[in-house]
Amino acid sequence: MGYPAGATQTTTQATQTTQTAQNPTGAGVDTGAGTTRPKTEAELEADRLYEERMEDEYAKREGGA
Repeated sequence: MGYPAGATQTTTQATQTTQTAQNPTGAGVDTGAGTTRPKTEAELEADRLYEERMEDEYAKREGGA
C-alpha cells in the first residue's frame, strides 16, 4: 500500500519550507516574474564605491604598463 496521507503531506511541506528559505533576496535576483525590486540607498552607495575602486585599479594598471 502507500504512505498514510499525513506522512506524504508533511514531507511536501518540509520540502517547500526548505526551498523557500534558500531563495536569494538581493536587488538583482531574478524572481522568475520578469521584475526585480529597486536597490536600496546602501546598495546604490556600495555600487558607486565599487565603480570608483575599479576605475582607480584600472588607472593604476594603465599607468604602470
